[in-house]
This record gives sequence, C-alpha cells and structure tokens, in this order.
Amino acid sequence: MNKTKEELKETQNKLTGREKSLVKISEKFSSAKKNLDNVSESKLNTDIELTRLRPKLEELESNLKEANDTINNLEHDLKFISEKNAEMEQSIKFKDKTIENHKEDLENAKKEINGFNQVIKENQAETEELIIKVKLLEKKLTEVDAAPKILDRVRDTMVHKGFISDREMDNILKDFE
Repeated sequence: MNKTKEELKETQNKLTGREKSLVKISEKFSSAKKNLDNVSESKLNTDIELTRLRPKLEELESNLKEANDTINNLEHDLKFISEKNAEMEQSIKFKDKTIENHKEDLENAKKEINGFNQVIKENQAETEELIIKVKLLEKKLTEVDAAPKILDRVRDTMVHKGFISDREMDNILKDFE
C-alpha cells in the first residue's frame, strides 16, 4: 500500500502539476481568445474605416486624374502660346526692321526734298529776276510799239498847230502807257 500511496501521491502530484499547467494553458487560451477578439474588433474597425475612406480615395483619385488632365491641357496651351509668342516676336522684329528701313527711306526723302527746296528757292529767285527783266522788256516793247503811234500823233498835232506843248506831250504819253 505504501507503494500505492506513493503512486497515488505521485499521480496526485502529477495531476496537480497538470492542473496547474491546464490552468496556465486555459489562462493563455483566454488571453489568446481575448487578443483574438481585440484583433477581430480592430480588424472590423479597420474594415469600417477602410470602407468609409474608400469613396474619399476614389474621389481623390478622380480629382488627381482631373488635375493631371488639366495640367496636360495647360501644358499644351502653354506650348501653343509659347510658339505663338515666338512667332509674334519674330513678326515684331521683322516689323521693327521694316520701320527702321522706312525711317531711313524717310530721312533720305527729307534730305532729297530739302535739296529740291533749295533748288526751288534758287530757281524762284532766278525766276523773280527773270520776271522783272521780262516786265522791263515788255514795258520797253510797249514803248517801242507805241513810239510810231506817238510820233504820228506828235506829227499830226504839229501839222495842225505847228508846235506841241508839254501838257499835250504828257497827255499823248499817258494815252500810250
């Protein structure tokens, strides 16, 4: 019986050890179950948050796509505007050069006109001198044309009266001026 007592005691010790081990395993299982419940709850909360954030993400992705499209359109517009700007700059340079050429032509024309004006002034002075000479010559020609008539009247007067007074001579000359 001693042996049985010892065996019983040994079995009881083993059972006590196994019971403690089972209690520890049970506690570990409870703790693991609690952790699993926490993880499940956390996963559920994460899934809920993910479900809530998914439309926002889709909206942000849509906004990003629209922004990228807008950027592409703006880049295309910028390239087009840059090309137009370069064309305009070339056109402006060409027109500036044309303006410069016209300015030079205008300056040359002004110089030429000033030269012509100078020649005109010289010719005008010469023409005025010639007009004066022509008038003098016309006066002399009139006098030369009138001289035979004056002589005829002077002769007629002298034939009738035999003499001519200064007053009569002045009247005859006045008639032919």
